Amino acid sequence: MLIGIREFIGWLLVVIGLGLIGVDFMLAINRNVIEALALAFPSAIVFRAGIGLVRISMAARIALRLNEKRA
Repeated sequence: MLIGIREFIGWLLVVIGLGLIGVDFMLAINRNVIEALALAFPSAIVFRAGIGLVRISMAARIALRLNEKRA
């Protein structure tokens, strides 16, 4: 169950990160370069954290299935 919660939070962070990147692009298109640069780093961190959580939960699912097959 913890794996499912971790994966859900990971996907939620990925969606939030993509939304922040979209806001970042809109700021850059509207020539608000300073604000776009200020938002670029946090949005990349949120996105990468989400991808990391999804990867960890997927690896845990694979490890559990391998453990079930061995037993």
